[in-house]
Amino acid sequence: MAAVVGLVVGGGAAYFLVRHFENSSPGQVVIRNVTTQGGGGNASLPALVAHLSPALVEVIREPGTAGGAVTSSDISSGFVAGSGGLIVTSEGAVAGAAGVEVSLASGVVLPATIAAADPDTGIVVLQVSSNSLPTPLNFASSPPATGDVAIAVSVPLGDGASVDVGTVSAIGLTVSVPDLATSTGLALVDGVLRTDTPQPVGSTGGPLVDSAGDVVGVLTGDRMQPVDQGSSAAASGFALDASAADQLVTSLSSTGSVPHPIGLVSRWLDPASASAFGLPPGVLVLSVDPGSAAAAAGIQVGDVVTSVAGRPAWSAKAIAYPSLSDYLGSQGVGSQVAVVVSRDGVTHQLSLTLPSP
Repeated sequence: MAAVVGLVVGGGAAYFLVRHFENSSPGQVVIRNVTTQGGGGNASLPALVAHLSPALVEVIREPGTAGGAVTSSDISSGFVAGSGGLIVTSEGAVAGAAGVEVSLASGVVLPATIAAADPDTGIVVLQVSSNSLPTPLNFASSPPATGDVAIAVSVPLGDGASVDVGTVSAIGLTVSVPDLATSTGLALVDGVLRTDTPQPVGSTGGPLVDSAGDVVGVLTGDRMQPVDQGSSAAASGFALDASAADQLVTSLSSTGSVPHPIGLVSRWLDPASASAFGLPPGVLVLSVDPGSAAAAAGIQVGDVVTSVAGRPAWSAKAIAYPSLSDYLGSQGVGSQVAVVVSRDGVTHQLSLTLPSP
């Protein structure tokens, strides 16, 4: 995640035109593991494919090594979202790149720059200049539920749209992922969901949609696999919850800018787990970024957030959000939010000012 922040803050001018090694139209659609049960919609799979495919893009990154050639490992996926030439992908699609291009389904190749990135989740929004982009995909109005249909759609290595169907296995996860930019070699990522839906090579950054065709996640592929999920990690796929992407795209489309991240990573602490550890239910804070809004409010690692804006942190309304950052963000950019934390058995009343653009 730190690598993305570095690119956004200091590397914007380093994004140059990358020449796609093959400028061709997508091939035939591939559909695997077809199922029709679960989810919130009733659209047929062929209709979904016809709707989703035009909005899929290839994200091509220029290798950071001088003189390096673009190879198949530099090709990832993304999708058109929002207005004004916005393309959503993931950190894994752009990390280490010296430049980025986007190849549309029509075969048109466009230079791209990073418009925004969420360091807490690894969501990246690219900007391209075009007046003829396909119709953007819609984001789901609420997070998926465990057991819902999860359809991974991508353009792996220019071979046409790939559609893999499975289910949502778990939501609201906080996981550790490899990150060479940190002293520990690891970074915490919030708002992760697990799915048994296959993710072929090149699918990183593509959309994970529900049975109605609305985006519920962004695929991580094999470039951001958690290291703390046990033996099941090798057999399970992961995706970043789409709410962060939705917030970035909405803000960019309406104001041209995005709020700074709140700066914390956390996990929901349900009543049973909290009781086992002798803690109150709420949200356990796992990391706090120095200089962030969370740090300025006095939130510390190990705190359990028990109340937000006068409401219990562990409530049906709160846990509907993938993470505490998402829930706090829903209170309104720039507003002050009363936060109560439990620290070593002592209650502290804090005030968090939500960051503005």
